Amino acid sequence: MIRDLRGGRDAALKKAGIKGKRITWHTLRHTYAATRLQTLDHGAPVSPFTLMRELGHRNLNLIEDTYGHLQGTRHRAPVVEYRETEVLDFPSVASRA
Repeated sequence: MIRDLRGGRDAALKKAGIKGKRITWHTLRHTYAATRLQTLDHGAPVSPFTLMRELGHRNLNLIEDTYGHLQGTRHRAPVVEYRETEVLDFPSVASRA
């Protein structure tokens, strides 16, 4: 049984050449969600409902509140090119309540 995934995450960050930045699994989850809404799935934009199910949420509110600004994204592609940029700290869901 895997008990600690930090080693795998740290190895991936090292291989990607990302140093000195605080990147958590939550950061990667936000990156996935934002990217997913900007890609195509079988030629059609990914719906918030699809993302909601993929992330395990029970309703669309959190998806729409957090990523609603991406709904109007014009550039959508089957794949996304990542460029190094500033890593932002997202507040936890608990701190929003």
